[in-house]
Amino acid sequence: MEISNVETLFDKTLQESKLTAKQQAVLKVSLNLFAEKGFDGTSTSEIAKQAGVSEGTVFKQFKTKDGILAALLNPFLDQVVPMAATEFLTEVKDQRFDDLAAFFNYVIKDRMTFAIANQKQLRILVQEIIRNSDMIQSVIDKIMSRILNTFGKNLQTFKDRGVLVDWPTERIVRYFLGVAGSYIVPAVLIGKASQLDIDKSCQEATEFLVRGLTPIK
Repeated sequence: MEISNVETLFDKTLQESKLTAKQQAVLKVSLNLFAEKGFDGTSTSEIAKQAGVSEGTVFKQFKTKDGILAALLNPFLDQVVPMAATEFLTEVKDQRFDDLAAFFNYVIKDRMTFAIANQKQLRILVQEIIRNSDMIQSVIDKIMSRILNTFGKNLQTFKDRGVLVDWPTERIVRYFLGVAGSYIVPAVLIGKASQLDIDKSCQEATEFLVRGLTPIK
């Protein structure tokens, strides 16, 4: 599967927006600087210099550095995250899996690979989500319906075959997200996603999920 590039999706979102060329330049530069140096480690003067605009222009358009962050996160939450989720879920929908382990392993491995490829950009989003409880719910709401509509078909097939517990699909998906996230989120936050042993992590997570979600006979 081709792994989505968050920066490319973000650029596409900006191009389709009503933002001016200068505003787009400021946001593109800010995304890279926040990802590389962190929000607190980035100054508005650095942003202005790399964007090719005056610092006064930055303040005129976004008022504060927090205003820049908000302008970054809004398209991330409203468009980039849903686009990335939809691309992935469309691929999953067309796959055929021999058993539950193959399904979980495929999905977890793909999302871990995605996290490694986009760890710097994702770190900005994850850090803000942790600080803002309302944002956590917003992210969940935006992707949960997509996940349920797609994964629901796969999971129902396994339920019908008697290899998956007959629990509400949303409950199963939440367990899945919790287990996968326990590997991905810490690695992204500390900047060591590239050191994540994907095969080992996938095996561990898959084994845990299969054991926990297989019906007791």
